Amino acid sequence: MLTIKEKFLIVFPSYLVALLPLFLITGPFLSDLSVVLVSLIFLINIITRRELYLLKNKFFIIFFIFFLYLVFNSFVKFYDIHNLRSSISYIRFGLYTMGVIYFLDKKPDLLKWLFWVFVFCFVILIFDGFFQYFLKTNYFNVIIEQGRITSLFGSEHVLGSYLSRLFPIFLGLTFFLYKDKRNYIFLISFVFILIEVLIFLSGERVAFFFNTLAAVFVILMLKDFKKIRFFSFLVSIIIILIISMYDNSAKKRIWDQTIYQIGINSKHLNLFSEGHESHYKSAYKMFEDNKIIGIGIRNFRNYCNEEKYKIGYKKIIIPFQIYHDRSCTTHPHNTYIQLLSETGIIGFSFLLSIFFYFLYLCTIHLFGIIKNKVYYFNNFEICLLAALLITIWPFIPSGNFFNNWLSIIYYFPVGFLLWSIKKNKKKQKIKLYIRN
Repeated sequence: MLTIKEKFLIVFPSYLVALLPLFLITGPFLSDLSVVLVSLIFLINIITRRELYLLKNKFFIIFFIFFLYLVFNSFVKFYDIHNLRSSISYIRFGLYTMGVIYFLDKKPDLLKWLFWVFVFCFVILIFDGFFQYFLKTNYFNVIIEQGRITSLFGSEHVLGSYLSRLFPIFLGLTFFLYKDKRNYIFLISFVFILIEVLIFLSGERVAFFFNTLAAVFVILMLKDFKKIRFFSFLVSIIIILIISMYDNSAKKRIWDQTIYQIGINSKHLNLFSEGHESHYKSAYKMFEDNKIIGIGIRNFRNYCNEEKYKIGYKKIIIPFQIYHDRSCTTHPHNTYIQLLSETGIIGFSFLLSIFFYFLYLCTIHLFGIIKNKVYYFNNFEICLLAALLITIWPFIPSGNFFNNWLSIIYYFPVGFLLWSIKKNKKKQKIKLYIRN
C-alpha cells in the first residue's frame, strides 16, 4: 500500500506525464502547468532521495549549458521582461525530460496509461474531425471555415500539427506494448490512414508533409510488419488523391497553393513562399549585424519594424490566400533562422548539433540494416526518432521556438527515447559497431 507521500511524489507526476496529450488539446495552460509540476516534483525526489546523479546525464548537461547561455543572452540583450522570463523559465523543459526518465523507472505502468490516453484523444479528434468535415460543424458548434477542419482546437489551425507530431509516439507505444498482437498493429494502421486523410482535409501543409515524411521514415527503418505499413501508406495516398478530385478546397490548399508558391509552373523555383522568404531575409540581416549572440531572445518582434530590416516586405496577394502587410511578426517562422537571428552562432549551434546527432543515429541504423541486416534501435526508439526528426526538420516553416505548446511537443519524446536507450544500453552497441 502506497503512502500519501509516495502517491504525491511518484504516482501523481506519472499521471501528469501520461495525461499530457489530453492537456495539449485544451491549450497551453494545463500542458505547461503539468510540465512545471513534473519538473518540481522531480527535483523534490532527487534532492530528498539524494539521486542527483541524474543531473549528470549528458543530455541534461548540454541542455543546461544552452539554458545558461539563454539567460546570459537575455541579460546582455535585454529589451523587456518577456525575453528574460522566457530564458529563465526554459529550464523546465530540461527538468521535465529528466523527470520523464525518472518516473518511467519508478512507474513503468506510465507507458500503458499514456497509450490509452492517446487512444482516447485520437478517437475523439478523428471522430469529431470527420463529423466537422461532413456536417460543416462539430460538437461545440465550431463552424468549418474556408474548408479547413480544426475539430476541438476551435479557431486554431493546429489539428494537423498535433496529430502529425504525436502519432509517431503513439505508434511506438503500440510496438513497445503490443508488438505480438497483430490485431493492434492492423488497428493502428487503420488509424494512420484516418489521420493522414484528416490532416490533408485540415489544409495544414506542413503537418501533411511531416506525417508523410514520418511514415516514409518508419517504413524504411522499422523491422516488423513492413507489408502492413506500406499498404496502409499506399491506401492513404490513394484516398487523398480521390478526395482531391472531388474536394476543391482541400486540393487548393495542399496541392495548388504549394505548386504556386514553389513556382513549378513559373520560370523560377522557390523553396519558400514570398511572405516567409521576407521574414528569413530580415532575420538573416539581424544575424549579420549581431553574429555572435544575436539580437536577443524573442526580440525579432521588437527589431523587425526597423526600416533596415524590412527586406522584401510588401502586401502580397496570391490566388489562394491574401497576406496583409507582413512588415513585422512575432518570429521569423523557422526555428533555425529564429535561433540564428535571436541567439547568434552560439545558440544556433546547439540546435544544429542536436539535429545532426539524431541524423547520425538514423544513419548508423540504416547503414546497419543495409550492410549487416542489424537493427540497432528497436521499433519504439525508431518511432520516437521519427517524432524528433520531423519536429526539428530545418527546411520548413515552423512556430515560435519559445512557444510553450510547441516546446512541450519538442521535448516530450526526448525523455522516452533517452529512457529506452539507457534501458537497452544501445550506446555501447553503437560504440562497438563504430569501433569494428
